[in-house]
Amino acid sequence: MIRVDARDLVGGVVLVGIGLFTAVFASSHYALGQLARMGPGFFPTALGCVLVGLGTLVVLLSFRQTTHTLHPPPFRPRALVAVLAAVLVFSLTVTRFGLVPATLVLVFVSALAEPGYRWKRTALLALALAAMSWLIFIVGLQMTLPAFTFPG
Repeated sequence: MIRVDARDLVGGVVLVGIGLFTAVFASSHYALGQLARMGPGFFPTALGCVLVGLGTLVVLLSFRQTTHTLHPPPFRPRALVAVLAAVLVFSLTVTRFGLVPATLVLVFVSALAEPGYRWKRTALLALALAAMSWLIFIVGLQMTLPAFTFPG
């Protein structure tokens, strides 16, 4: 008798469905272009195909011999409030103070979701993420978003 892990099976089918929808929709509504000259539909179509492949792999792996019982994690309102507050604070501060300060505030507010809050670890993470966001979005992608803005 083959045991099926229901979580993996359902998750894999959902991934395959989302991937198929994305690939079909993008390829039928946008021009694909060529590999050397990609159109607006090339990346979403390729991403949908990758998602179909990963979903198929998850479905196949759901037929392993291990099974899991479903026990939903306990509801933690502190985590929900902290993450929503972090997103809200980021959206309010990114245009007023710039990307780097907004990222720092985002990390500190979202870290409040964790019961064992550690200041030193959070500060290191905030500095690393702020530096990476500056390098990726401002230096690498040359977005017009300012790194620092001083109101007034």
